[in-house]
Amino acid sequence: MNAKSYVGILVFIVLLLCIIQVYQRAEITDLTLDRNYVTSSIKKEGQKDSNVSKLKQISVLKVWKDSTASKDGGVIEDSYQKHLMSRLADSYSTNSSYFDNHLETQRKRHAQLYSACSSMGYESYDSPSKNIWVNDKYKFVYCSIPKVACTSWKSILLVLDGVADSTDQFSQRTINSKSGRWMKQLWKYPIHQQKFILQNYTKFMFSRDPFSRVLSAFRNKLSPNSTFERAKFWQAKIGGHILSRYRSTWQKGDPYDLKFSEFAHFINSGHGFNKHWNLQYRQCRPCDIDYTILGHFETLQEDSEFVLKVIGADKDVSFPSSNHSSPTNSSDESIFTSFYKTLSDKELRDLYQTYAKDYELFNYPLPERLKNTKT
Repeated sequence: MNAKSYVGILVFIVLLLCIIQVYQRAEITDLTLDRNYVTSSIKKEGQKDSNVSKLKQISVLKVWKDSTASKDGGVIEDSYQKHLMSRLADSYSTNSSYFDNHLETQRKRHAQLYSACSSMGYESYDSPSKNIWVNDKYKFVYCSIPKVACTSWKSILLVLDGVADSTDQFSQRTINSKSGRWMKQLWKYPIHQQKFILQNYTKFMFSRDPFSRVLSAFRNKLSPNSTFERAKFWQAKIGGHILSRYRSTWQKGDPYDLKFSEFAHFINSGHGFNKHWNLQYRQCRPCDIDYTILGHFETLQEDSEFVLKVIGADKDVSFPSSNHSSPTNSSDESIFTSFYKTLSDKELRDLYQTYAKDYELFNYPLPERLKNTKT
């Protein structure tokens, strides 16, 4: 081969190594156990965690909250309704009963959220998290939470951003590893633009019953029976860490048979949170950002269709199927019960206390079994 051929091969190898490195970085970020969240979870109610002071260098949320606050310091509670009606001005009259039903649902969810935010000693933040995405064409802001249909919604954003032709064009791994490069994140905008976006764009997020979400994270990432393509990496890094912590005789190379009860114990002990089972309110900060629409995973299809109608994108894209999002069916009652019955009453109560703020903020009922156990 001549010199040009060698150079061409060398360039190809370098490019291939760069691509591999990007995927590895995305995977490492995905697998990270965030110990800042753990530290804050064991502090007293209302006490800000060590990460908050670092975030104060960008005070856009404080600026925005000050500009939308009522005289008593609280966020104006009907601002989301005014925004919804302004965006629905052209379509409300043609389908008023449909919109009225959704508006009533939003009223109830917002009422509970406002009440909980004002009473529970919420730790406030001054900057948006990095999982808040912006679309300027349709003027909306979306906060993604892992295990709450975030891959499906990211695939929608890619279509609306003009990156993809359809919601099934890219694999789950591609979407999640490249979303930071392909989509716009709120925190990357200049502060004055962040403020404008928060004041004028439709803002929405989706939450999920905390126990269902925790189980989904376990079954998808850490269960020995997981069919997730990257499960082996999760099991080696986090699953092995849990096994070595709670089984004195377990060593690397031993059979991997992590139990859900061990995962629950790991969470309850405060040794490490990952974004896939970290508290939802910490990721979207709903007491700091007045979301226009609060969607629920339990009514995902209906709420998603409503969001698309509100932002005016329902003619351009539909909410996708779950074919590319590694569904675990962890909300199925029989599957849910079979895993949670392996926890003792104390373990169940401790797990509830860990996620109590998510339960209260997003208006999820107390798990049935806890209603019949002693505190």
